[in-house]
Amino acid sequence: MTKKLIISLSVIGIITAIAVGGTIAYFSDTETSVGDTFTAGTLDISINDQSPWTETFIWEDLKPGDTKEINLAIKNEGSNPVKIWKIIKNVVTHENDITNPEQKWYDASNSGQPKNDLDASIVYEMYVDTNLVVEKEAGITLDKIKDSYVNLVKLDQPFNPSDGDGILYPGEIIVVNQKYHLKEDTGNWAQTDKITFDIEILSQQINASEPIKQISFMQNKYDAGFETDEIIGVLKYDSMALEFNYDFLGVGLNPAEEYCLIYTKDPWSAVKPLIDRGTPDSNGKLILSGLEDLGDLPHSNDDNYPYGAKIWLVRCDDYSGGHLVNWSPNGWLFDNWPGLINYKKGETENGTEIKTVYFDQLGGDINNQYGYQHDYSTAVDNNVYLVYETPSDEKLSGAIHATGLKPYATYQVKLFGKPTCEYGTEGDDELNEKIGYKGRWTCTDCVCSGAGCNRDDSDYLTYSDYKGDKTQCIAGYLVFDFFTADENGEIVLSDTDISSDTSYHVGRCAGGICGNSGDAYLAQLDSSHSSVWFCPADKVNGEIESGRGGCNGLTLEAGNYNLKIALTEESFHQSLGTWATVLIGDIDFEIE
Repeated sequence: MTKKLIISLSVIGIITAIAVGGTIAYFSDTETSVGDTFTAGTLDISINDQSPWTETFIWEDLKPGDTKEINLAIKNEGSNPVKIWKIIKNVVTHENDITNPEQKWYDASNSGQPKNDLDASIVYEMYVDTNLVVEKEAGITLDKIKDSYVNLVKLDQPFNPSDGDGILYPGEIIVVNQKYHLKEDTGNWAQTDKITFDIEILSQQINASEPIKQISFMQNKYDAGFETDEIIGVLKYDSMALEFNYDFLGVGLNPAEEYCLIYTKDPWSAVKPLIDRGTPDSNGKLILSGLEDLGDLPHSNDDNYPYGAKIWLVRCDDYSGGHLVNWSPNGWLFDNWPGLINYKKGETENGTEIKTVYFDQLGGDINNQYGYQHDYSTAVDNNVYLVYETPSDEKLSGAIHATGLKPYATYQVKLFGKPTCEYGTEGDDELNEKIGYKGRWTCTDCVCSGAGCNRDDSDYLTYSDYKGDKTQCIAGYLVFDFFTADENGEIVLSDTDISSDTSYHVGRCAGGICGNSGDAYLAQLDSSHSSVWFCPADKVNGEIESGRGGCNGLTLEAGNYNLKIALTEESFHQSLGTWATVLIGDIDFEIE
């Protein structure tokens, strides 16, 4: 079993420069939007005494040198021990807008080209239960740590249960302190720029497969303690692969030394395999990456078996013939957090990944909305997204999370094919046809509107640019699910609440039973728009598309899918607007 808690963050910063010395003075006119938190799964953990985690973080008036802090107290509320990981993912940077001072910076410093990589200007700092993980002084930025999981509970050879075995036992709490520092030398290039990212806390039973993409932090020691300084090692690796796949970054190292990255098997006399070696640049930065056949880590004859393996960075002068020949630890980097690592040689057991698609484009029907005009600018700003797993069997499934939607409105979830007559070289006629035969068809270049653009299978074969007489550009689309926003225009669904197991003709308000027609339960739910009829969330159902598998009987053919995904306002055959597609995103997934 697993449980995931995700907080979505978005930060917009605007820089203003003063003329004196050309330095950066402050940020101004800052706007901040914060996404939803959602939980999924069944393990019982809490964060900051909340389960589900509903805390939000609002960052305003960011200035160069500013620090924002997020502290998490993670408690195992259940009766089973768990392992806990944290990841910063879905990092997206946006130009957002270009101000006059920003363009001047581009012209003077960047050949006029835009620059918006805020993730390379935010320094990350983290402590777990007051223990050093990543210090500010080392200058490790978000772009260096994103998309990899770090185990939040120390993993080392335990002398006692709950002391170094990487497990959070029932009733135990770990406290994670995170700080985000915007570099003091951030320039005018960042005016109006925006960065969004998610923080995910993953909780799993201790025998579950670990995340594939993991990260380990290495520190230098003085006597028995780790140093808080400019020196650190960051090791990214796959916990399961045919070979040990690694990326290592070391900073603050001695440019005059050659360093060896080694698997430090215990006892001291044991052979310690070499992973890689290299010399830092003039700034003390060392980058190593590659594949190495090490077998499982740890080896069965390692004193640290089965808990994990030590990976160290040592001076090559202290290492010879697979052995450490000198003990001079002040110049080395040692395993720090989470300590020991585990790697299994072989193919991944699951092979899936969690992906997110943002509905970040306004639909072409935005001016023909149901009932009344709603401003979707907040929704389109990365506040509506689908989290899904790929590859998957026979269907696409996931969870919708949204703010900024129309209160009480019901939305169809659609997949759109991309015929080449509309998308050119980015299109795929065969894939468009697959979607059409699972759902419905529409003419994209005909003089028509609303239902007048609908086409059926025979129309597609007769008129389509791909199969027919090439007089019409016909796109396939599949209405595969629906959901209803609450009174605030928000929705948070769990992992499999959105699923492509049914092909719908339209949504209906007939009592919540799949396949029923009619709209008997429509009501005037919104007092501010008393003439608009909406459907209570528990009364919404879908009228199925004939000949497409019936209720819960639709399957998708195996293959790779690159499509458009959209949200369409359901109008329940009312005369206040006609099925307006208001939000669109780009999605790719694989069906096995």
